[in-house]
Amino acid sequence: MTRVLASIAFRNVLRHGKRTLITALVLTVGIGMFIFFDSILAGMDRMTIDSMVDYTESSMRVMTAEYRKNSRGYPLEYGIDSPESVMRRIAEAVPEVIASTPRASFVAYASNRIDSVPVIGTAIDPARDKGVFKLAEHLAAGTWLAPDSSENEILVGKGLAKDLGVGLGDWLVLSARAVDDTLNADEFRIVGILDVPAQEISQSGIFIGFGPARTLLGENLPVTTIAVSLPKSATLDEELSASTKAAASVRSALPGMEAIPIADAAKDYMAMRNMKAKYSSLIILVVLLIAGVGIVNTILMSVYSRIKEIGVLRAYGMLPGQIKRLFSLEGLMIGFIGSLGGLILGGILVWWSVRWGFPLDKMFSGLDLGAIPIGGALHGEWHPSTMLAGFLFGVIASWISARIPAKKAAKLEVTDALHFV
Repeated sequence: MTRVLASIAFRNVLRHGKRTLITALVLTVGIGMFIFFDSILAGMDRMTIDSMVDYTESSMRVMTAEYRKNSRGYPLEYGIDSPESVMRRIAEAVPEVIASTPRASFVAYASNRIDSVPVIGTAIDPARDKGVFKLAEHLAAGTWLAPDSSENEILVGKGLAKDLGVGLGDWLVLSARAVDDTLNADEFRIVGILDVPAQEISQSGIFIGFGPARTLLGENLPVTTIAVSLPKSATLDEELSASTKAAASVRSALPGMEAIPIADAAKDYMAMRNMKAKYSSLIILVVLLIAGVGIVNTILMSVYSRIKEIGVLRAYGMLPGQIKRLFSLEGLMIGFIGSLGGLILGGILVWWSVRWGFPLDKMFSGLDLGAIPIGGALHGEWHPSTMLAGFLFGVIASWISARIPAKKAAKLEVTDALHFV
C-alpha cells in the first residue's frame, strides 16, 4: 500500500506543477542562500583570523608569565632569558613548527618635527620575521629592513605615514622610555611603507631592527615575545584546535613560560563569531516558516480541489490514516524537491565563492572597517555539515507542514466527499 500511496502522491505533485514549483522554489532559494551565507560568514572568520596570524599575532606567541600579566603596557623588564634556546625547544616540542622569530614591542612617539603621535613600536629580526609574518609581502613603497643593518631604518604603516605627511627617505624622530626608565629619542629614515589589512599596523605601527632598537632603548633590550608559525589547516576550526594543542605542548616543555595560541588571542572575536552564528541560523528558520506556510497552502488547495477524489478513494476502502499519509507524502516530496534544489544552488554558490571570491580591496577601497581586514579577496569555505543540515531541515519542515492539511483530508466523511460539487 505504501508503494501505491507514493505513486499517487507523485502523480499529484506532477499534476499540480505550478503550485509545486512555486513552493519548491521558496525552499530552494532559502536553503541555497542559507548555505551560501554560512560559507561567506565562515570565510570572513577565516580572513579575520588569518589576518591576525599573518600580520599581528602569529599562530602562537611565547612569553614569560610576568610579561603576559602586564602585556597591555608593553613592559620591557620581563624579557625571555636565552631566546635562542627557547626557540630550539619550541621546535623540539612542536615538530610541525614552520618558523619562529624574536620580537620586542614598546610604546613610543613618532614625530615629523611638527606633529607627534603615539605608536606601537616593534623591534624585529628582519630575516626571521619574514618566515613568520607576511609584512614584507605588503610594502606599498620602499624595501624591507636590511638584515643585520645597524643603520636607523624604519618601516611605518600607510595610514601613519599619511597622517604625518611623510614618505620614503623622510626622517622620523622616535622618542620612547628605555629599559632603564630614561627617556630617549633618535632619528630614523623611512625605508618602507606597509599597506596591510590590519588597521592597528596601518594607523600606528612602526618596525625597526634589534640593532637600532637597542641604541634607542638600551643595550640590554630583551626579547619579550617569540612568534611562531604553524601550518595552515583546511578549516578554521582545525587551525584553532592545532594552535591550542601546540601551545599545550610548549607549556609542558617550557614550565613557567606562557604560550598563547591564536585560538586564545582571538577569543573575543570567536565569542562574537559564535553569537553571530546563532543569529544567522534564524535566516533558515524564517525561510522555512515561509516555505512551510506555502506547503500548507499548496496541500490544502490540493485537498479542496480533490474532495470528490478523496471520497472515491474512501469508498474503495482507503482508511483515514492512509489518506493522511497520502497528503503527507505529497508535502514530503515537495520538500525533497525544494531542499535538493537548495543543496544544488548552495553548492554552486559556495563553489564560486571558494574559487573566485569577492575582491574586498576593490569593493571597499578607502573605507575604514575597523578590525575587519579589507585587503585581498573574501573566499567562502565548504561546510558539508551545514549543507546536510539545511537539506534535512527543509525536508522535515516540509513534512511537518503537510501534516496540517493532511489531517483535514483524513477527517472528510465519504458521503460528504462524494456529494461535494
